[in-house]
Amino acid sequence: MTIKLPELNMFDRLLYSMGKKRGVMLPTKKNKKYDQYAYGIGKKENFWRALLRPRGADVPDGMIDIFEYHKRLKNT
Repeated sequence: MTIKLPELNMFDRLLYSMGKKRGVMLPTKKNKKYDQYAYGIGKKENFWRALLRPRGADVPDGMIDIFEYHKRLKNT
């Protein structure tokens, strides 16, 4: 299974400039039955929920920070 994260858009850049984090929920095998040739696309957290979260607070459980992923991707 291949997992693809969504690309950054202008709302993501706004959150990043404000020091906020935005979570992405990755698909799991619990949700559906996948085979080896399937594509899973992560779903972004609601913009307003991320905007209202305090600066520097962690993303909710079960999500990863989209900005941290893109930083790691640039460094490789």
